[in-house]
Amino acid sequence: MSKGNLTISEMREADHQFLLDIWHIPQVMQYADEFPRLRGWSKSDDFHVAWSVYQRKRVKLGKNYTQLILWFDENTPIGESFFAPLNEGYKFGKWEKPDNVISLMGDIKLLPQYWGRGLGSKGIKLVIRFVFTKTSCELFVVPPHRLNPAASRVYDKVGFIPFTGMRSWRNHKIMEMTRKRYNEIYK
Repeated sequence: MSKGNLTISEMREADHQFLLDIWHIPQVMQYADEFPRLRGWSKSDDFHVAWSVYQRKRVKLGKNYTQLILWFDENTPIGESFFAPLNEGYKFGKWEKPDNVISLMGDIKLLPQYWGRGLGSKGIKLVIRFVFTKTSCELFVVPPHRLNPAASRVYDKVGFIPFTGMRSWRNHKIMEMTRKRYNEIYK
């Protein structure tokens, strides 16, 4: 376990370079092929283009579309998390977004030097709390890569439940947390 305080904040314009840096680390992105390609705005290395696209999507989708930065001791960025809404009828292999249920899909990534220190679990707990207190989400979904058991363990440890209707799809599986489950575990 790591000593120190872990916090999250919504992305600011000044955080863009950190995000570009972390997304260009092969170890971090090894299992993060950005499937199902919800982020979109991060595809550009041009800061002004990326920031403009992100801001337009934020205006359109509000708090249900958010890029978060994870901070260690409030001054060191160590990771990121992102979530976006799933449209009605969205399918991920055999998993289908429930009708009329506000569902967000997200993930978390940390710099490699912070792996194995319990910060992934602490970080995703902060993200979960943010999602269920700051958005209208009723179902939070994460798609860990089947070859990344550490990610699955982190999500399992904090209360996500695996969708058992499929083994994996395009090497990803689905894990879910409902608002009801969040309230049972975290309130």
